Amino acid sequence: MSTSTRPRTRPRTPAKNRAAGSVPLWAIAVTALVAAAAIAVAALLPGPRHSRPPAAAPAPPVTAVAATVDGQDIPVRELALYLAQERAATFTHFRQKFGADDGPDFWTTEHDGQTPAAYLRERALADVTRVTVELHLAHRQGLLADSGYDAFLRNWQAENARRRTAVATHQVIYGPVQYTESNYFTYVLSNLAAALRDRLTDSRAITTPDSALRSYFTAHRGDFPHRSFAAAHAEVRQAYVLDHYRTLIGHLAGSARVRVHHKVFDAVPVA
Repeated sequence: MSTSTRPRTRPRTPAKNRAAGSVPLWAIAVTALVAAAAIAVAALLPGPRHSRPPAAAPAPPVTAVAATVDGQDIPVRELALYLAQERAATFTHFRQKFGADDGPDFWTTEHDGQTPAAYLRERALADVTRVTVELHLAHRQGLLADSGYDAFLRNWQAENARRRTAVATHQVIYGPVQYTESNYFTYVLSNLAAALRDRLTDSRAITTPDSALRSYFTAHRGDFPHRSFAAAHAEVRQAYVLDHYRTLIGHLAGSARVRVHHKVFDAVPVA
């Protein structure tokens, strides 16, 4: 006896259940598009607060040590003098070489991989290194009791106090009534360098034989126009000694032990 089996039919899902248990394909597609658009918009918006560049470090105190040169501490206050002296030359260099214009981003914009701020700090460090070895040499030659910057500051304050007293008592003074820190440093260093050149010449650390002076006169003839060697002898000797003195200081600076404390050095303001 044969039997026939009727195919089972899947019961139809009521419309209400279909709406509750499944999502039409068109709705899924719309949702995906909306999500993609939201991601794209979020990418264009500024990031969260912590992703912004960190604020500039606060300026270090003037007594903080920015570097040491042959064991001598260089405080921020001293380094700041050289930064100020080199600022104009730095601006001129970047304006002429790269066409850089003054503005809020001048010091932090790179040119050939270097910012004006980094260039300025390099020049200031070279200056303070040269002066420090010069002061050390003056100390060794007995011309300076203390080559540290603290000693200079004490002398500066004492000199200004002396001048105030002189003015109050109607005494004659030469030069300004009060020196600025920078002007007094330049004044002291200029006088000390002249005394040091004389000391080195007198001790024959720098010699001035006539044969060397004549050769120097011939090589620098344009510096002494319309004058014979005999007539220009004193000027030739002075120029010769100065050149040799600068060479000596340059050699000492080139061999100096320089250590930069970057956490302080890089935070010293340049503008």
